[in-house]
Parts: sequence; C-alpha cells; structure tokens
Amino acid sequence: MRRPVGPNNDSALETAAWVVELARRAGAEEADVYMATGREFEATVRGGQIEVLKEALSRGLGLRVIRDRRLGFAHTNDLSADSLRRLVDDTAEMAKFASRDEFHGLPESAAWAGGASPQDLQIVDPGLESLTTEAKITIARQMEDAAMAFDRRVKVVEGSSVSDGEEEVTLVNSRGFSSSYRSAGSSLSCAVIAEEHEKRQVNYWYSSRRHFADHETPEAIGRKAAERAVQLLSARKVPSGKFPVVFDPFVAASFLASVAGAVNGESVFRKLSFLADKIGQRIAPEALTIIDDGRLPRGLGTLPFDGEGVNTATKAVVEAGVLRTYLYDSYTARKVKGASTGNAGRSYGSTPHIKALNFYIPNGKSSVSEILGSIGEGLYVTGMIGFGVDLVTGQFSRGASGLWIENGELAFAVHEVTVASNLQEMLQNVEMIGNDLVFNGLVSSPTLKLHSMTISGT
Repeated sequence: MRRPVGPNNDSALETAAWVVELARRAGAEEADVYMATGREFEATVRGGQIEVLKEALSRGLGLRVIRDRRLGFAHTNDLSADSLRRLVDDTAEMAKFASRDEFHGLPESAAWAGGASPQDLQIVDPGLESLTTEAKITIARQMEDAAMAFDRRVKVVEGSSVSDGEEEVTLVNSRGFSSSYRSAGSSLSCAVIAEEHEKRQVNYWYSSRRHFADHETPEAIGRKAAERAVQLLSARKVPSGKFPVVFDPFVAASFLASVAGAVNGESVFRKLSFLADKIGQRIAPEALTIIDDGRLPRGLGTLPFDGEGVNTATKAVVEAGVLRTYLYDSYTARKVKGASTGNAGRSYGSTPHIKALNFYIPNGKSSVSEILGSIGEGLYVTGMIGFGVDLVTGQFSRGASGLWIENGELAFAVHEVTVASNLQEMLQNVEMIGNDLVFNGLVSSPTLKLHSMTISGT
C-alpha cells in the first residue's frame, strides 16, 4: 500500500480504509472513499464598513460501490461509526438495483504509481495561517480606497472582498490506493460603479492565487476595477463589419474555456463537440499550443492526483496547432479504449467527472503594443457578457465592450456591440500571441489577436 502523503492524515486514512473494507464485506467488488475537510473565509467591505464576515467549516465522505458493473453512490456529513455503517449498507443496496454499465470501474493501479508530492507542487500556502482577520479586512479596505481615489466618477464600490480556503482530501480504494493531500487558495476582488451625465457603468477586477503573497497589490486591484468602469463612461458605438479583434488576457481566458469544454472526452464521445474526430488534425496556426498541466507549481488546478487517484500530468492538448488529445476520466477513457488523462474532478458529494486543470496558452513572442500596432482599425475586447457559445457547432456570439483601435493606438471606449464567429475559425484565425501570460484561474491566456470577427455595432 502506498504511504500516505501529508501530515496528520492518519485518522482520515484509517476511516476511509475502514469504510472501503465494510463495502467489500457488503458485496462490493470495487469501492472507493473520497473524504474532504475544508475551511472557507470571506470578508467583504462596502463604504468602509464590514458587510460580510464569515468563516465556514465543512467535512464529508463520499462512497462509490461497484458490483457487477453497477454503480452505487452516496455521501454524508456524519462521520460517526453508526452513520458510516448505514451509508455502506445503503450504497451497496443501491448498486444492486442500478443499471449495468460495462464502463464502471476503478482505474488501474499503474495509473497512480510515482506521482508528484504536494510539497513539490507548492499547493499549500505556509503564510496563510498567520494572516489575521484584521489584516484581511485592511486589505479589503485598501482595495476600496484605491478604487474610490482613482477618479471622481467612481461613486460606489459595490464590494471589496478577500476570501481564502484550505482543504484536506483523502482518497482510499479497494485496489490499494491510499493517499491524502492539503491545498489552499485565496482571492481578492473589487467591483465598482462609475457614473457621469446619467451614464452608469459597472466593472470589476480580481486576483486568484494559491499563495497569498503572489496576489496583485490591493491598490492595483482597486485601481484596475475603477479604470475598467470609468473608461466605459465615454463609450461609443462603432460601425458593423469584419475587423481584427484583440482579446485581453481576461477575455482570451473566457474564449479558451470554451475550447476546454470542447476537448472534454465525454462531449467528444457523444458527438457534442465541434472538435470530435479531429485528433491529429491541424486546428490552429503552428504558433498556438494549449497545455493542460495538473503539476504546475502553485497552479489553482494543481493536484498530486485526480478525483480517482490517477496521477495528474503535464500534456499538450494542442501542440503547434495540432490537436493531440482530449481530456478523460477513467469511465470515459474506457468508452474509447484509452487511458485516463488524470482529469477526474470530484467532491465528496459527487462521482468523478471530467475537469480541465491548469488549462492555458503559453506565452507568445509579441508585446501588447506590438499587437495593437499591427492593426489599422479593430476592437480591443476587455469584457464579454452572455453565453452565446454552442460547443456542438462552434457558433460564437457574445456581447462585448472594450476599446476601439485606430492606426495602432487605443482611440476610444466601445460597448453594446456583439462579436461573432465560429470557434473553429477563431482558433485558425489566431495571428499573434502576447507575452503577458499571468495565471489567474483554472484557465489562463496571454493577449490574443484574431485576424477578424464580425462586429455588430450601430
């Protein structure tokens, strides 16, 4: 049996192993237990006053039982011995009456050999415990003060928030996997309302990191939120037509999230993705590579193993423009006679599902000024609204705001326009890739220039 990873995990490991053994005695051919204990904190300031101050603790255990390729699943927050015995009996009974599915089963033991250690991955923030509640409230006020001081047109900061959390995960299965890890993460955010001449704009900025010390400064977050709101007060409409479009990193990440959905192995298997049956084909220019990296140090999606115990990995989903792989958990991988890519997401209240980890486009060679300078007339998109994306057909149509580009310079603000294209065409139309990548979520991207999109303005 693999040695447990992480300090002070013996109790959870022993409890999980005991439940797995009870499940085997109750008739399970295979079983696994996913346990999670967590803490979440939030402080929100509005008008200098504390509006939200909360801390919540949670814990739970989820049990999967497989017998005759039939799946039973249940979870509980009551970890007493009597409750867990009832959970095992009920779950084993559910499995007897579930539909048979030949693809149910635990991953092969080879899939979890030689994984990365949580220490190497730097997913625990040693400084978080020493950060007091008072210090977090001060940071929230600093963001609000910076936003209000940015411009007289900033009338209200809707909310300035500091949140963080820690979690300990334990996974044990009947094939011999037994391991735990701890992780942490935090977020700073500021939402601003700007007003002038009966015009009103709302915008925000945020910073999400594994380690608190890696955040943008509170002042920078407040100023950026205010700047994004104020610049739209003077927004104009623009003529409709086909123009070059630049996505800032925030918007580029939103576009990339749609691509992540399209390489979900379950969607591909069900022919619900425009990228189905395209492995080995060129779907983008040679300059474009897309990585899914479960081992990125300090990445928000970084884990030593996925929700089934499979090692996470660094893999090129798109390599030099060529689609190389889809993302799989064990269940979907069996459907295509393949192997899990270590992308099973999970909580104690759910069965495994496919999830991108740190999904990103690596830095390109161009500065933002070089990208803008290459455009005579076009749109620099800094915000999008709506959900007009169809992953089956690839059709893309969303409301957008940003800045108009004239002769390589940012000329004036733009809002109330729609940008439209097709995801497949958008991938193929990536012309320039910025060198400004910052990991600020599960999906990240540098600035991207697309050859053209249809802009619907006046």
